[in-house]
Amino acid sequence: MPSKAFAFFRAALAAILVPLLLAASALPAFSAPIEAEGVAAIAEGGVAKARQNAIRDALEQLGLRSAARVEVAAGASSRGTSFDSSRVQPAAEFDRYSVLREWQTGQLLHVRIAVKEEDARPRGSVNLAYRKKLVVTPFHLRSSPQLDDIDGIATRLPQELLRRMTASGRFLGKASPYVVSPGASGPAADTAAVRRIATMHESQFVISGEIVDASRFEQPAYYGLWKRRARRIEIAFFVHDGLTGTLLARHTAVTEQPGEGTVGRDKPFGSASFAATPFGGAILRALDEGIAAIAADLAPLPFMAKVVQVQGERIFIDAGSTSSVAPGDQLVVYRADTRQQVYGADPLVPLGTVETPVGTVTIVQVQPGFAIGTVTPPAAARQVSAGDMVRFDVAVMPGR
Repeated sequence: MPSKAFAFFRAALAAILVPLLLAASALPAFSAPIEAEGVAAIAEGGVAKARQNAIRDALEQLGLRSAARVEVAAGASSRGTSFDSSRVQPAAEFDRYSVLREWQTGQLLHVRIAVKEEDARPRGSVNLAYRKKLVVTPFHLRSSPQLDDIDGIATRLPQELLRRMTASGRFLGKASPYVVSPGASGPAADTAAVRRIATMHESQFVISGEIVDASRFEQPAYYGLWKRRARRIEIAFFVHDGLTGTLLARHTAVTEQPGEGTVGRDKPFGSASFAATPFGGAILRALDEGIAAIAADLAPLPFMAKVVQVQGERIFIDAGSTSSVAPGDQLVVYRADTRQQVYGADPLVPLGTVETPVGTVTIVQVQPGFAIGTVTPPAAARQVSAGDMVRFDVAVMPGR
């Protein structure tokens, strides 16, 4: 009998405790707050600006602690010194935080904050790819009378190309008023002009082009029983390296459109009214084909920026936050020797200049148009001068 009473008591206790345990397991689990200390220099903006920067620094640390996205260009060598590039970005961010403490040491402001781990959310704007700088020139017209019905296509087509490429978020672009003429032997012959344009507009690449054909013709229709009017657009695109002026790639896009194909000068290039015309739409399709080819050419090429100023161990480069450069990024520094030009089959057109890796720069401060970094090893900074380059890649300095 006692055993029956015990069994009844145990069943009753289970009936009470099991629902309570299930309810407790359904409650959200809250972890302890996590903390980080941010530091910023007190400069012209005063304490208020330094406080914002210190809090941003602490939030970046907490975001990296929760989740991070890493990109590395690394190599190994049995001889010499290897210089690598790397960048780390937080993949999480926090909207809410609590300031625990704030204090100063000299000209530095320290702020310690706390956040809750469950408040972390994915950072949607993480973009490990740098935005490469390019400049677009007006396109050469092989036969201007063919394009009388289109207003300003020589300048407005490349401007539309620039707008569409920068809208992708992968490029920063400028427009140049100077034409790179294709010439009889192609645009590869005018490397000096390409270098000048790239230098003037602080760009890594130069995009030029030529509108080859916009003629009307007759094409067979209905099994050749009669012919119908049509119009063709043929556009040549040229991709140049701004540092050497070398022609990297050329592409031709051809699109044919049945019909009379008149656009009208009253329709601005690239506008909705322009795209609504059959031939205007054909031009934009050819343009998109060229843009896709150019983007594919530039994608595997490493990001590059120029050194514009040197102050001791610190160097200034002509790429900043608008190019997606961020504090902590590491880039390889190259010194170019303009006396050592490399030539191929054409003795008048150099393939490039011999470059020597001298060290790694770690970005410590970023502005929209430039960034500041420190060189490792510190002694290598004495070898760096304005006009040298930094790249996101890996290099090996031969052993002595």
